[in-house]
Amino acid sequence: MSRLAESLKSSHSKDGRPLFVLSNKLMKQLAAVSGTEIGYVETPDFPGPPIVPKNKTVVGVKAGLVALFRRISRSSWLFPVLWCYKYLLFAVHLRLARSILRSIRPGALVVAGDRNGGFEPAMLREARAHGVVTIIAPTAFSASVDGLLIARRRDPGYCVTHNHKFKSRFPNQWRHDDLTGEDFSFFGCVTTYAYFAHKMLPNNPWVLGGGLSDWIIVESEYVRSRYIAQGVQSEKILVCGHIDHDEIAKTLQNKNAVRKFVTKKYGLYANRKTVILTLPNWAEVGFKDWDWHWKENEYLCQCATALNCNVLLSLHPSQDRARYAFLEISHPHLRIIDERLAEVLPASDIYLTGLGSSTVPWAVLSSIPTIIADYYPERDPIHTGLPGVLYVPEKAALPSEIDSLIEGEGYFQRMRLAQISSGVLYGRVDGGATERILTAFLTLQPQSIHLSA
Repeated sequence: MSRLAESLKSSHSKDGRPLFVLSNKLMKQLAAVSGTEIGYVETPDFPGPPIVPKNKTVVGVKAGLVALFRRISRSSWLFPVLWCYKYLLFAVHLRLARSILRSIRPGALVVAGDRNGGFEPAMLREARAHGVVTIIAPTAFSASVDGLLIARRRDPGYCVTHNHKFKSRFPNQWRHDDLTGEDFSFFGCVTTYAYFAHKMLPNNPWVLGGGLSDWIIVESEYVRSRYIAQGVQSEKILVCGHIDHDEIAKTLQNKNAVRKFVTKKYGLYANRKTVILTLPNWAEVGFKDWDWHWKENEYLCQCATALNCNVLLSLHPSQDRARYAFLEISHPHLRIIDERLAEVLPASDIYLTGLGSSTVPWAVLSSIPTIIADYYPERDPIHTGLPGVLYVPEKAALPSEIDSLIEGEGYFQRMRLAQISSGVLYGRVDGGATERILTAFLTLQPQSIHLSA
């Protein structure tokens, strides 16, 4: 989002310029360090009392507090108290959003999605009331329902298995989880009811574009058809590409030079294949504790560095480099790169990632054979079926699968050719995606169709 905003700075007058809404903590951090002049409003939100997992064992005074919180969370009087708080909080958000839109008078409202929390729902609601077009920028590949359930399984506050009244009233707001056998809501009951009362509730929050946006910009016709199958109205989907695809195109055009630069900078062996590794940010996003996080990520590093190849580690923006620096010491053949993944990935040979990732399409578009470690309990088969993408469902099989690509040249070349056939699914790599996206920001108009009122 910050790079898109930076690209627009010199292309449009201040009056009527698109307004970007940064909807989560990570986006705000990235914008702050990028030097891009993006204004945003951050408002606190109250999630409710802490919920302690049922299988958590504690003793002493802490045990008494835990028992108290559990009783409070089950109390019938708590729901209306929290609902009133949320209702009043969202009313404040709406008044502030109204004031911002009247003051700035933006030509468009650009958001990362129409199902985020915080201040974004209020901005979307008021933009509709003021006739301001709302556009979802192509900042990431939309997670599947399986991917979204990963976060909700760990918090009992989302579980609505026995809340038949909620499920009957809001059939689009919950999904059944085959892995656990439970039913989970997207927002949680209190927030759902409060959004509904303010007409801020997305009709289908399980897919980007299923809410109060006018348009959603996607990478390709394949992604467009995927969104339509998930319930997004076809009339609101525009295919333009992705800003990262332009960075990939630039790297592909200078692939040999980039490879030579990376080889020299990180002291790689020129005659060996280069594996780029990305580690799941389990602990950073709160999915797992740090002990589990390090144990699983250490295994990925061990599998990659034990073989006859170069290994470059690309960290997610949420991962603090200083925290991961020890990996270069414990794994001497591993180097943490300074560059963004899109700047280096097309000049590598193999892409290895833990679980699914929105960066897998980058590897596909670059014809880089890809291995996804898919042996965790939280499975997300969003990229399954692509011939150049290899899912590894058994942990013990990972080393041999990596070795097959490194040592088996025939197998490696077949995987590369398979990626070429898969690449068309994720759009054009022609260097013109950014310009198409910016043109859309400046020219699209509000639509008369809406998914919820």
